[in-house]
Amino acid sequence: MKKGAAVFLTAAGLAAAAGCGQGAGGNEFAPAGNSIYISEEGTVSSAFVEPYEENYYTQEDLKAYLDRTLAEQYPEVSVTLRECSVENGSMKAVFDYGTPGDLVAFLEDQKSEDLNVTGLKVEKLEDGVAQGSISGGELVSVSDGKPADFQTLAGTDGFLVTVEGTASVQTEGKILYVSEGVEATEREAVTPEGSSYIIFK
Repeated sequence: MKKGAAVFLTAAGLAAAAGCGQGAGGNEFAPAGNSIYISEEGTVSSAFVEPYEENYYTQEDLKAYLDRTLAEQYPEVSVTLRECSVENGSMKAVFDYGTPGDLVAFLEDQKSEDLNVTGLKVEKLEDGVAQGSISGGELVSVSDGKPADFQTLAGTDGFLVTVEGTASVQTEGKILYVSEGVEATEREAVTPEGSSYIIFK
């Protein structure tokens, strides 16, 4: 992985003229900026959004450029291009990953202040509680800001997401609890530096 993701996306944006690809499945991911997305099945995606000024290439050219770059520079990472578009002065590319570890490996080259993740773990909440990954005292409710009750937490279905670093994380399910310091709405959480926790259902 010799070229940063932000670098090749900027280059692609300068070479782009139209959209490419379509959203996969029923996942509702409409990013306005660099962000991570986690589906209700626990799969992970990311989006990169870069400004562009000139239009040169066709839709097919842009998709071919991104696919070729992934194949040549990231052969050991399970990452695929889901969709890309160039419109309204910006280029967007959405990527799907085989595992959270593949996303982290890809982001090592991204060098973005607003998407600077060195670790990402997505697990069933019941597994995280059983293994001691989290306890109720570390979390607050998104709806009212009150500390989470551990007994209630242990009986809640959903996913526990552990983020190392700064990111905007969007979820297909509703976010119920986050660790202190995380700014969250029903479907999006912005994590600060260090370790952060998100629970969604």
